[in-house]
Amino acid sequence: MNSITLRKNPIKLVLTLSVLIWGITLLDISLRRFNLFGAQAFDLGIFQQGVWLLANGFYPFVTIRGWHIFADHFSPILFAFVPFYKFFPHPFWLFLGQTVALALGVIPLYRLALRHTQNELTATFIAIGYLLHPAIMTMLFFDFHPVLLSIPFVLWAIDALDENRPSPFFIACFLALLCREDVAVSVACLGLYGFLVRRRWWSGAMVLFGVLWFVFATKMMAVLSGEEKTAYLSLYSKWGKTPLQIVLGILANPLEAIKALIFCEGHFTQPGAYPMLLLAPFAFFPLFSGTFILFALPNYAVLALSDWRAMRELGFQHAAIIAPWLAASLPFAFRKLQELVDRNWQVKWQKVLLSTFTLCLTVSFLRYVPHTYRHFHTNILPKEQARQIKAFLSEVIPPDASVSAPSQFVPHLAHRREIYLFPNPFQRAGYGPSAETLKQLDGRLWVKPLKVKAMHRRMEEKRVDYIVLKAGRHNTWPLKPDYYEQTAVAVLTCRSYGVFAVKGDIVVLKRGANFDLGLLKLGVSTWQLISERRREKALEKAVKEAWERLREGSKWEGDSHFSMVP
Repeated sequence: MNSITLRKNPIKLVLTLSVLIWGITLLDISLRRFNLFGAQAFDLGIFQQGVWLLANGFYPFVTIRGWHIFADHFSPILFAFVPFYKFFPHPFWLFLGQTVALALGVIPLYRLALRHTQNELTATFIAIGYLLHPAIMTMLFFDFHPVLLSIPFVLWAIDALDENRPSPFFIACFLALLCREDVAVSVACLGLYGFLVRRRWWSGAMVLFGVLWFVFATKMMAVLSGEEKTAYLSLYSKWGKTPLQIVLGILANPLEAIKALIFCEGHFTQPGAYPMLLLAPFAFFPLFSGTFILFALPNYAVLALSDWRAMRELGFQHAAIIAPWLAASLPFAFRKLQELVDRNWQVKWQKVLLSTFTLCLTVSFLRYVPHTYRHFHTNILPKEQARQIKAFLSEVIPPDASVSAPSQFVPHLAHRREIYLFPNPFQRAGYGPSAETLKQLDGRLWVKPLKVKAMHRRMEEKRVDYIVLKAGRHNTWPLKPDYYEQTAVAVLTCRSYGVFAVKGDIVVLKRGANFDLGLLKLGVSTWQLISERRREKALEKAVKEAWERLREGSKWEGDSHFSMVP
């Protein structure tokens, strides 16, 4: 759209300005959350380290997750960020990429809507509705995920299929497949829709290619993780063990599958609420899109039939595989709904449809977007405190040192070859390729702390240069708050490490640093414990009391609380 066209067409000008404001706002939210230590190891830290390793020519074994970056999800699209990371390694590029990607989805959606409704105002409402749908917009509140990059490609593919343009269709589908392995479900369904419904015989090739790509991608994930099959298949273990067995298991138990599709639940989402969260913001119009929405069901089934409850929560990336189908169903739905009334009533009926659509979208936006925003910004720090912590960590931890740190610090330390999510690598938690790990990630299984002596042995065996601890009972995942405190006390009493620096409620330990002098910074004198009969128990008790003091009494005014121990 050039400037002359925009001046002559105020509707397009409004849409363009809306997209720009939306994109700038969401990019600012992502960067602000990162800068204030709200971003987490899972998932921003994972992709930061992965892209950084690729950009620097290292084998991309992500130590945060415990496997190859493409064993977690097969997302070759990440190579697109490598040149930018070579120039300036910062998550800004990741945030910019996914924000621009979602914003660009407006173009094919607007084209599709204009072609089917023959009304610029309706097409604009549909495009803006796509941006403001709670399940779509809130995905940008939570870190970075390459699957979000697939949304505009799937929308471009739908637009090309609708216009009977094979080359753009195949290109868009291939680019979508590069974003994540489960996007193959969308691509195969789209090819099947084109073949069976739209009579685009050439689209049938994408059904076969989508299936073959899924087999290839999941096999690569298994090989790179050193396992027989990818651990993510275990999320559907109630239906079967292999992809084919899972499909057959679903078909063999239709009533159970239908019940799960309708009454699925999340961590906070009540049974039956998730399909409402997807459909209500669009006034349930997608249900009137005819056969098109039927081909979206397999994508919805990927979310609804999984054991992973987070798949059915707002703010997470998982809705990316259903989002383009929901948005693209609107042009078909509006056209069919407009055909319900006589020509004489078209103008009034259009106002009714747009008013209903706007009302449902507005209510849903106000009800869920602010709430989800607050949820993902619960742990952000005050600006000045965040600035001090960033400077503190940069000063005391060398850029090439190996580190184990709590989740909120990992993204700021991720550009190195070895960075672990505490208590890894000493104790496995959310680490490595297993069904047990996935249960830990979803909160269905919690790792219990090791005994003190066992933890000390692990710390002697697993050599990490620095350990970062933060006193407090918030943001302690993957450990429960009590377990985190027990583990922290065990770490502080290990003589292989010494407290190297303290600032506020943050403690940095260094391997080989003076143990006795380090504890003095926490107010613990080991010499006073010599006379104690049970010296180790007394030391543990004294460190625990010091930890509690640190948690309750830490202050962040100025830089005076910063000190290092040789």
